Amino acid sequence: MMNKYVVVWLRMASASVQAALTHRIGGGLFLLGKLLRFILFILFLMVIYQRMQSLAGYSFEQILTFFLVFNLLDLFGQIFFRGIYWFRNQVISGDLDFILVQPMNALFRVLTQHTDILDLPLLIIVVVMLWMQPLDLSVISGLMFLSGVIIITAIHIAVAALGVMTTEVDHTIMIYRDISQMARFPIDIYADWIRAVLTFAIPVAVAFTFPAKAMLGLMSWQGVVGSMTVAVVSFGLAVKLWQYSLKQYASASS
Repeated sequence: MMNKYVVVWLRMASASVQAALTHRIGGGLFLLGKLLRFILFILFLMVIYQRMQSLAGYSFEQILTFFLVFNLLDLFGQIFFRGIYWFRNQVISGDLDFILVQPMNALFRVLTQHTDILDLPLLIIVVVMLWMQPLDLSVISGLMFLSGVIIITAIHIAVAALGVMTTEVDHTIMIYRDISQMARFPIDIYADWIRAVLTFAIPVAVAFTFPAKAMLGLMSWQGVVGSMTVAVVSFGLAVKLWQYSLKQYASASS
């Protein structure tokens, strides 16, 4: 069963790569823009650290680790769940009907039908830079990274569900992306109520900041248990919302 999904994903990814290669100039400029934005933000972090000498008690290397881990997890969502950006058109046009009747999990098709190959070079750069950092790669780090992946998946599932019910996908996913940008910095710099929102209401802190803390050796087992609980609950609620949205879906043929 798993092999079938791997084969389908590889074929969809291959189609996405071929589509990207048909617009080489535009794709090249888009990739260049991504790399420039990445470099400029690192320079921005350097300027801030030089002026303040400390940010919430973290060194520049630690702040850089937070930023790199954020990019690593954010790129995971961008590369593998890019299909969500095309989902609204499928709901409006009725193409979702064809996905629902196929002998494959519809949610898998919705989320993974497009792969952004242009993010791959930046992903490689981020992995190499992280590898050069003095990180604590332990079981705790692995569990926290897993919780981040689960939460990011759950958020994309919830966005898809809202898309079925309201046809509003683009705005919702961009709101998530804007809020998630707050996790490029450690959440310790924000007020208590903002940290609470980013941890429990919209758990981008658990998805992005806590894995970085774990890699810096700053997470306890109690924090890991709490984070995994938030991840599992978020995923369960997102799947329930998706199932509910399909019951409310009015087929194009109806």
